[in-house]
This record gives sequence, structure tokens and C-alpha cells, in this order.
Amino acid sequence: MISGNSDEGVRIEVTVAAPVDEVWQSFRDKEKLRHWHGWDIPELDAEIDHIYFQNAEEDGTTLIIHGHDTFALTAVPEGTRVVLTRAPKGTSPEWDDYYEDITEGWITFLNQLKFAHEFHPGEQRRTLFWPAEVDLGVTGKPFFESANQRGVVVEEWGPGLLVTASKMTVVTTYGFSDDELEALRQKGQPDAVDPK
Repeated sequence: MISGNSDEGVRIEVTVAAPVDEVWQSFRDKEKLRHWHGWDIPELDAEIDHIYFQNAEEDGTTLIIHGHDTFALTAVPEGTRVVLTRAPKGTSPEWDDYYEDITEGWITFLNQLKFAHEFHPGEQRRTLFWPAEVDLGVTGKPFFESANQRGVVVEEWGPGLLVTASKMTVVTTYGFSDDELEALRQKGQPDAVDPK
């Protein structure tokens, strides 16, 4: 899934069980991007526009964002191989301090893309995010694992996807009401401190 080093850039690869043209639309249609990129925040539309449309170049199966990080989609017997090649450190010095965090974000996002296509194509999701690993008291079937992250399919969330790492927890749900989502959010809150 991940290869490369800081001299040649990091490669992140996922295979999505869907045709190339469908996966490509998930990179070029803003509404479809909302089905997998990131999580619910008020700035999500602006983030999608900034990352995928401002300073982006495309040729039909390749997308280069901000002149350096490159997504290449290729048809394979299993569907579509998506390879993200990150520019080496030093290409964008103002972002070098965040290079590893951005790489980890891309691992999460590309697995969210895979999950959306394979479990809920075209469906809207509802997400939660915590900037730490939290225990939500659920188990699931393994979906992906990298050096720093683990993703599991949680049936009771629609099925949904739970991604955990030491610096984050991301929950993707389907069909949740506001009350169900809020109840799940509360499960992830730290317990109240006993004032004794």
C-alpha cells in the first residue's frame, strides 16, 4: 500500500472494485468528492475546491494537485488501481513539517474512497472526527492496515468505516439520524472528571 522514501516521494496505492470512469468522477465531481474525502466540517467544500480544483491539472486518468502530488488511475482486473505519488520533501518547504501528517491523511482518504465505492456507491455519508485515538466500544472486520492506521468495517453503522491511529479517529456512517450520530459522538467524548 505504501512505498518510497523522502528522496523519491511516497507512493500510496489502493485498488477500488469499480471501473476507472466511476472512480475518476469521484475525483472530478465535487458532490462525489464529499462522499469520501475528509469528514464533516463546515470548511469541507472549500477544502475540496482548494485541493482538487485550484491549481490542478488533469488528463482524464491523472490528476496533479498544486504542481506536485499526482494521482494516477489505471484499469486492473479487480477494478481501478489508484496510485498517489507524493512529491519528495523539500518540494513545498512550507509544508515539510506536515509531510508525514499529510501522507497519513491521504492513506485515510484513499481508503475512504475505496470503502465508498465498494460498500455505498453514490450514497451520502455522515462522519465524525477526533484528533486522538478513541475507543468507541465497537469491533469490525478488517478493511485496511498501514504502519500507523487501521480501518475496520462496522456493520451497525450502515455498514460504516472506523479508522484509528494514535493522532485520530475517523468514523464514516450511513443512514444515521442526527440523534444516532450525536449518541456516537458522545461515546467518543472523554469521561467527565470526578471532582473528588
